[in-house]
Amino acid sequence: MRLVTTCNKDGFDRYGHRVLEGWKHWPAGTELWWYTEGFSLPKDKPDGIVEIDIASLPRLADFKARHASYVAPSYLYDVVRFSNKVFAMKAALENYDGIGVWMDADCVTRKDIAPGYIEGHLQGAYAAMFKRRGMYTETGFWIVDCSHPAHKDFMGMWGAWYEKDSFKNLANWTDCETLDATARKFERDGKVKIVSLSGKHENDMHPMAKTELGKVIDHCKGARKAKGFSPEAQ
Repeated sequence: MRLVTTCNKDGFDRYGHRVLEGWKHWPAGTELWWYTEGFSLPKDKPDGIVEIDIASLPRLADFKARHASYVAPSYLYDVVRFSNKVFAMKAALENYDGIGVWMDADCVTRKDIAPGYIEGHLQGAYAAMFKRRGMYTETGFWIVDCSHPAHKDFMGMWGAWYEKDSFKNLANWTDCETLDATARKFERDGKVKIVSLSGKHENDMHPMAKTELGKVIDHCKGARKAKGFSPEAQ
């Protein structure tokens, strides 16, 4: 199993360090590919964590150069910032054939994770995500079976929203929106099945925190970053 995340130095100091502290809970043999943005992880980082400088990704560098003068009017259009997640995920998993996981750097792993627990949430589907009714998917944590026959095409289309600047055709320009647009296309064409991890909590803004998985891995998004926990998960 390979996890992927990214953050900058400020993010690491404020919340990302908790990823290292919680790494002991992950099953032996799990990898974490951490794409660092302008800083280096501690030299004594735990085994299994691979550090990659996100500036080394040529397609991301090309995208950022093309939009170097762009100023986002709000976070919903901060496409350059959110592109880090997409290109990191593609680089780590496009040619991988195991179970892939995206985990935002503000996630805190609180309990030991048994082998097979994470991939069990796929239920035989291509991907498992925290869907939210009437709005975009919460992408702070999601799971994908990279051995699926449609995987490379899925990742290719997701990246194409940025490489061809077609993200401009979407209502918002976040990674959530481009991922959802890709998922809708592949589901509509019958190429993949994607399960919702939200269960009965799809109407919640933070469905992960209401689930059993959220008690194991707590996505401390927004103001929760400073607290280090999601009150909804307590």
